[in-house]
Amino acid sequence: MNIDLLFTQNGEAGLIASENLVKKASGLLLDTKNGLLTVEFVDSDYMDFNIPVEPEFFDMLDVCGHVHFGAIKSGHIGQAYQIPLMFLDDPYRGDAMNRNVSAKNPLQAFNAFVKRCVAGQPVHRDDLGDESAMGCILGDASPTSLQFAPHLARRHAQELGPRAPIHAPRMGGPGLGTSGGGGTTRYTKPDDQDE
Repeated sequence: MNIDLLFTQNGEAGLIASENLVKKASGLLLDTKNGLLTVEFVDSDYMDFNIPVEPEFFDMLDVCGHVHFGAIKSGHIGQAYQIPLMFLDDPYRGDAMNRNVSAKNPLQAFNAFVKRCVAGQPVHRDDLGDESAMGCILGDASPTSLQFAPHLARRHAQELGPRAPIHAPRMGGPGLGTSGGGGTTRYTKPDDQDE
């Protein structure tokens, strides 16, 4: 699996992988001494990346509480969510970034992110000796042409669709209970009508 670190002009960061992760990532850790990233998974397993992040990107990452994570293969987005970013030498970063919450609509957020990317670098390659694999994972694909894979397309449509309004329960109206405010109504035919 090959993974790139990308940035938008306003400093939003994200990882794009060449295939779906088998396990869901739960966090990303940057070691600023060697520039290497480690992704942690929900089952406490981890994966060390093998290409250091360029120091010029540290300042942008320093203001990111979360990064996007997505997988793109054959022009289709196969995974998209956000994960928190921590620095190995900053144990208080979590408290400082606690106000920075992830997006409510992660698919929509990832789609907007990937279409605005302007800079980046590789952070992991399966074969470091393969010079042809050092280019961007997107290759010749235009970020604006990316589509969600079928298993995510419906969920993305639901994120974009209208939301049903949430109403507070009415007080004093008909309903069930012992207060006599509810019940069933039965229609009985008057005795003097013919059938």
